[in-house]
Amino acid sequence: MKDSRAFLQAREISNDTMEGVILESGPSAGRFLISMGWTFVHKPHNVTTKDFLKKEFTWEREDGLYCRVLDCAIVRLCEAYLAVESGDASGPKEVFAVVCLLQYRPNDYYNFGYKDMSEDMHPYYYSCPERILRLLTPTDNASAREWRERCWEQLRERKERPRLQKGKVIQFEEPITFSSGLRESTFRIDDPRRLWVSDRHGWRYKLSRWVIERIPYRILENFPA
Repeated sequence: MKDSRAFLQAREISNDTMEGVILESGPSAGRFLISMGWTFVHKPHNVTTKDFLKKEFTWEREDGLYCRVLDCAIVRLCEAYLAVESGDASGPKEVFAVVCLLQYRPNDYYNFGYKDMSEDMHPYYYSCPERILRLLTPTDNASAREWRERCWEQLRERKERPRLQKGKVIQFEEPITFSSGLRESTFRIDDPRRLWVSDRHGWRYKLSRWVIERIPYRILENFPA
């Protein structure tokens, strides 16, 4: 496997000396680059995040080197996972993963930002959907292989979790601490999609997706006596 970072860098102007400035010419014109690898752009409101990223990471050079986004998945609005095909006019093709962290600044002209990381950088984000992972071609890069396995492991854990059902009771292995300072481990499920729950006294809470994915739980028919 070629270094997938090289394919990403081939489309970019180096950020080393351009951070914190607005680019006025060249392929990155109109971008506001800031530190730590983030790029901010003006994204028209009628362009979806998925369509923007597909266009952003699809390109072809005169020498035949190219990248093409096969699929893109947005997770929790703040993470994007892309399957990117790369190659040249005559050589073999490969498909690797790119993870983008996302930021939205609706009140700024530069209203959309992203930070892209190829899988061989082993980004510490593992919520890649199965459909993206299945598009990737085999790799001998140790970091990329470890990242893929962590993603598959998280998918397996998610499939093994009990399904949330309205009216059932969810009991976590450890208490959840809320911003009010209250701690509780057992709730009635009021809305499984939006993760609204209530305790035995009727007080309502909203659980985060992180809690559901990271803290083991079991499903009960009713509150324990």
